[in-house]
Amino acid sequence: MTGIANRRVVESPDDTVLHRIAEHDVALTIWHRRQAAKLAAWLDSLPPERLPKGHFIGPVACVPCRLASLCNLVALADSPERRALIDDIAGLARCFAARTDSPDVDLRLEVIAHDACWRFHRDHVGYRLNATYRGPGTQWPPLEHAARALKAQRRYRGPLNEFPRFAAGLFKGVVRAGTEAIVHRSPPVGASGQTRLFLCLNEVHDDE
Repeated sequence: MTGIANRRVVESPDDTVLHRIAEHDVALTIWHRRQAAKLAAWLDSLPPERLPKGHFIGPVACVPCRLASLCNLVALADSPERRALIDDIAGLARCFAARTDSPDVDLRLEVIAHDACWRFHRDHVGYRLNATYRGPGTQWPPLEHAARALKAQRRYRGPLNEFPRFAAGLFKGVVRAGTEAIVHRSPPVGASGQTRLFLCLNEVHDDE
């Protein structure tokens, strides 16, 4: 990559790329994780009402147990695929907690079949990690098109990048990067018939 703008997004198939978010000129790191074919096929086979969803704030060590409870709520029986999903999300939560140097995590697992967060925006957080387990991933315009996307919103017809399925993106939000935070959006899926399973990890603060 060349040029300051291009250096602000760093991508790699190696999980160590997430550590580079600490670098001053990096606003987004993307870990291109290997596609889990069996897990993907299982998730795609589930009707939307059987996809686990929920919100949890607390110790990262409790994430597997909380995720198991969410699976139980939608009657997902124990299986290798269910365990793989829980283990994978818990692993990302541990990676995120290590990056934020906190024993706690704010975890949201969302089932999205509408145009949630479709507007181009910057996150007003410190760090945030996103991953999509089903459906299209988070989208962001090339950095040189960010201002155009913010202004045009639904009228924007410029180029877009998109997280691959299972990829983990670790953002610096406005709290840490100011106006250098990456402009992005959730893909509008309301008219497509698609359902997303989306993971969002945030830092936990004392006043939350």
